[in-house]
Amino acid sequence: MLKTVLIILLFIVTITFIFQNQLIFVHTFSINYDMKIFQVSDIQMNNSILMISSFILGSLISLILIGSSLYRKSLKNNELKKEIAALEGGHVSGNDKT
Repeated sequence: MLKTVLIILLFIVTITFIFQNQLIFVHTFSINYDMKIFQVSDIQMNNSILMISSFILGSLISLILIGSSLYRKSLKNNELKKEIAALEGGHVSGNDKT
């Protein structure tokens, strides 16, 4: 319940901020990028598109880094589980009293 109220309040504050500062988000910038192999000149782009694309790019980079870390940990975890199973298998068969 408290989480829902906090999310609603955050949403209201965000919407209020956006409406009060609309001119910032619709302002256009001229983008120029010049390298020897790649050149972009005089592309008009809204500030909101720049912010959204930056957010998406940052999110994708974060997800890739987190995903690769989780994948490596998963591989290491599976390797350790196999070692534990091998050690327990050898230990249990030596303690059999029949």
